[in-house]
Amino acid sequence: MALDLLDLYKSLEGEGIVFCFCGSASQSIVEGIGATLWQRMELQGTQMSIIGQVFPVFVEQMQNIVSHSAEIIAAEDQGGEELRSGIVAVGYADGHFYVRCGNFIENHKTEPLKKRLENYATWIAIGSRSSTRRSGEKSKPRGRRKGWGSV
Repeated sequence: MALDLLDLYKSLEGEGIVFCFCGSASQSIVEGIGATLWQRMELQGTQMSIIGQVFPVFVEQMQNIVSHSAEIIAAEDQGGEELRSGIVAVGYADGHFYVRCGNFIENHKTEPLKKRLENYATWIAIGSRSSTRRSGEKSKPRGRRKGWGSV
């Protein structure tokens, strides 16, 4: 069965995904994708304070893939950069950004990781604490939702 990319695109857009990466990652890829995400959020009119909350979470999740994914494509020469595989998505739902990430890990690391993650939510809402303006109004992330949804 062939993957229907249009269906995938519509599904991601329907879920509020504004940015998604799936595949092999390295430090240089993290830097390039990070710059693209930052620029996209700026162009959409997202407040800098919100970008400043979303971006570090995105970078940390990408770094987790680069550092901990069990799916490794080793560099042929010793000086090359190895690649590790995973998926990361940035979405916008209910007035908040969120970052989701996934990658395979080695079986012996599963239980210790589960124990560490029990204290954390699996879904991180970004921007849930609205800043208060001097007038007392609650601010909301700016930016048009329409038009986002790149794959």
